[in-house]
Amino acid sequence: MPLRSASARPGPDRGSVLILVPAGFLVMLLLASIAFDLSLLFLRQRQASSLAHDLANDVVTLALDEEHLRTTGRYRLDEAAAASIGRDLALGSDLREQLRGVEVVVVDDDEVQVTVRIQVDYVFARALPGARDGAEVAATAVAEARPG
Repeated sequence: MPLRSASARPGPDRGSVLILVPAGFLVMLLLASIAFDLSLLFLRQRQASSLAHDLANDVVTLALDEEHLRTTGRYRLDEAAAASIGRDLALGSDLREQLRGVEVVVVDDDEVQVTVRIQVDYVFARALPGARDGAEVAATAVAEARPG
């Protein structure tokens, strides 16, 4: 009869790991869902920043008061045109469904500040009771009209 070592004998803890595997799997699934939702939040923040910079550059170019530039040689932005152009360009972007607000402010005669707010809807956090369904991110960009 072959000899068995003492470590090969089943002890009283046999099978206890089987209980930990489903719990560990649930913890990993929860952490993965949190990571996914936060990466979506970071992506939308980057997209809001990119949209704000694009809008600021476009507004400072398209809202330029050309008559004032011809007569005085100085740059001046039309405030009403700047707000209208910024809003129209934002509504034409790919983020129009998530867009919660666009604010275009002419700071000086030749400088514009654009703030974009975007709604981020979480994918997995909605399934958790008590968790928020989403968040709002904002980005601000400034552009100045000056000779090239």
